[in-house]
Amino acid sequence: MNYLTDEQLASYHRDGFVALPGLFSREEIDQYRDAAEALKLRVSPLEPGKPRLQIEPEKDDGAYCLRLVEPLIDLSPVFEELASDPRIMEPVQKILGEKALLFEDKINFKPPRTGSAFKLHQDQSYWNEFAQSIVSVFVHIDRSDLENGCLQVLPGLHRCGELTFTDDGPDHTISDDRVTGIAPLDMIMEEGDILIFSSFTPHASEANRSERVRRAIIYSYNPESEGNNYRYSEELLSSYH
Repeated sequence: MNYLTDEQLASYHRDGFVALPGLFSREEIDQYRDAAEALKLRVSPLEPGKPRLQIEPEKDDGAYCLRLVEPLIDLSPVFEELASDPRIMEPVQKILGEKALLFEDKINFKPPRTGSAFKLHQDQSYWNEFAQSIVSVFVHIDRSDLENGCLQVLPGLHRCGELTFTDDGPDHTISDDRVTGIAPLDMIMEEGDILIFSSFTPHASEANRSERVRRAIIYSYNPESEGNNYRYSEELLSSYH
């Protein structure tokens, strides 16, 4: 089956991203939600400084909630299998023009009322030491919209290469004049939709102000010709085993 048409491929190269709707069934999404909850239990209790985790304070009572787990495929057979699903791999390899190797894997929980915003950035600025042709895939297992902090992308700027950033501190964000006047596109996605985008595509998200979680599984891949760059240390991978 052709999961990425020639028209969609052209759209990706023009805009730096492409949305593929409805690739996963409701039954599959339920399985991924169950796997996400099982993963949350496996890494609990949530405490500052624990490996693999990003946590943030619950706004109401000060308890911690889970923001992100990275990596995850060695902790979840379900998500390990999903990382090589042809509905993901075939579009990615068509975009890269060759076999793809997994570079990064994580799950973003974006919890209700708490999930924080992420400033405008390019992933490539964090990944220069690893590879130069990285493609990321967001697998949405919940509806993603304006209320719960959907991804926002700036089309076409991936063709500019790496943009100018502010310093490397907490306010690290794009400050390049080339983003001026370009309105971000709100990527409103349904459960079972995927979004594929370049590591050079500027993107951001607002905080989750809703009562709904916004979970997404995120896989990133580089072309085989750039080598095996899976970027997690053995020490990190040994945690929770």
